[in-house]
Amino acid sequence: MKNRGFTLIEIIIVLVLFAFSVSLVVPYLSRSLIKVELKSSAQKISAILRYYRSESVHKDQVFQIIFDSALREVRVQSFGSTEKKEEVERKEEQGVLKKYSLPDGVHMEEVKIPPLQDLSEVPTIEFYPNGTSNGGSILLVSEGHPGFRIHVHFLTGMVKVERV
Repeated sequence: MKNRGFTLIEIIIVLVLFAFSVSLVVPYLSRSLIKVELKSSAQKISAILRYYRSESVHKDQVFQIIFDSALREVRVQSFGSTEKKEEVERKEEQGVLKKYSLPDGVHMEEVKIPPLQDLSEVPTIEFYPNGTSNGGSILLVSEGHPGFRIHVHFLTGMVKVERV
């Protein structure tokens, strides 16, 4: 008599081998997902910085990019060249144009902004209507992965991203 199929034991062996191979592959996929999120976060923040540098020149306004590492977010505020910073600080959330939250597992390890005349609670990079900025750098990291450093040149306002 000819057997025309698989026995139950053969099917169980194939399923066990499949489950074993999936259990080996899944941890590598999750680690690569975190790498992708880290890189896309660095690209997104650098795109925000470049865009608002361009907007400050085009619209003759000062834009502030606020890096809040406690909340793990980047906020953008604007005020016209005639407004004073104190007036904007009184408005608080009214001036927020854009808010970007970092994905889980990605955080700002260090934010270096040169000291200015006024001290703010959170680090802020400002872009001025003539294209310059106060400059600074941001280091984005996730556990177990090399991070990305975003530099903003103080004189030109140009943004550069490098792998650390």
